Amino acid sequence: MNNQNQSVKIWAGLITLYLVWGSTYLGIRFVVASVPAIMASGFRNFFAGAILLTFALLSGKFKKPTPEMLKTTVLSGLMMLTVGNSLFTISAKWVPSSYSALFSASGPVMLIILLWLMNKEKPQPKVMLGAILGMVGVGILMSLKTMAIAGFEDYYLLGITFLFIAVLCWNIGVVVVSKSDLAQYHASQIAGTQMLVGGTISLIISYFMKEFDNFHVQNVSHKALWSFAYILTFGSVIAFLVFNWLSKVTTPTLVATYTYVNPLVAMILGGLFAGEHLHPLMMLSGAIIITAVILITSVERKSQR
Repeated sequence: MNNQNQSVKIWAGLITLYLVWGSTYLGIRFVVASVPAIMASGFRNFFAGAILLTFALLSGKFKKPTPEMLKTTVLSGLMMLTVGNSLFTISAKWVPSSYSALFSASGPVMLIILLWLMNKEKPQPKVMLGAILGMVGVGILMSLKTMAIAGFEDYYLLGITFLFIAVLCWNIGVVVVSKSDLAQYHASQIAGTQMLVGGTISLIISYFMKEFDNFHVQNVSHKALWSFAYILTFGSVIAFLVFNWLSKVTTPTLVATYTYVNPLVAMILGGLFAGEHLHPLMMLSGAIIITAVILITSVERKSQR
C-alpha cells in the first residue's frame, strides 16, 4: 500500500511539473506584453529567491555558506537567471510561447555536448545520434521566420539567437553546479541564492537600461499581473519544490520527462489562449527534438542501472 501511495504521489508531482512548467511559457508571453522583459525576469527571480531563502531559514535547513558555495551559486545564478532567463524573457516578445518551449527542449542535447567538450569523453552512439537529431530539430526551428509574432518579424533572428544563448547559458550553469560539492546544502538554499543573485543583477541591468523610466504600473494589464503572480508562485517556487522532491524519490530519467512533455502543453495552451499557429515543420521539429531527448535519457537510464 505504501509503495502504491508513493507511486501516486510521484505521478501527481510529475503531472504538476508537466502542467505548471508547460504553462509558464504562455504566462511569460502575457507578462512581457506590458512589462519590460529584463525587469519582469529580475523581479520574478528576486521575489522567488527571497521566498525560498526565507523557507530555508524558517525550516532550519539553512547552513552557513562557504566561499566555494557562494562562488558556485553566484556564477550559476548569473548564467542561468541573469543571462539565460532574461534573454528567454526578451525573446518571448518576438516568438510564440510554443516555439520557445520546443527550443528549450533542446537543453539536454546542449548539456550532452557541453559535457562531451569538457570531459573529453566520446559519448555512446545513441547519445551522438540524439545530439545530431537535436541539432537538426533546432535547425528546422531556426528556418521558420513565419512563426514570428505579428509585427515582430524583423526581430525573429535576434529572438532565436537569444533563445539559443539562453538555453546554452542555462546548461552552463547546470554544469557549474554539477561540478561542485553542494550536497550539504538544501536545494531551497541553493536555488534561493541563485535566484536572489540572478534577480538582483537583472534588476540592476534593467535600471541602467532605463526600463524603470519607461515602466508605468497603470499600464500593466490584469492578464499580465495575474500571469506574473502565477509564474512566480507556481512556476518558480511550488514547481521547484516539487522538482526537488521528485529528484530525491525517483530516477532522474523519469523526472527529465518534463523536458519533452512541457512543449506539448505549451503548444496546446498557446493555440487555445494566444491563437498561436502550429506550423507543420514546427511539429516535425518538435518530434525530432523529443526523439533526441528520449534517446539521450534512455542511455542515461541504462548507465544508472
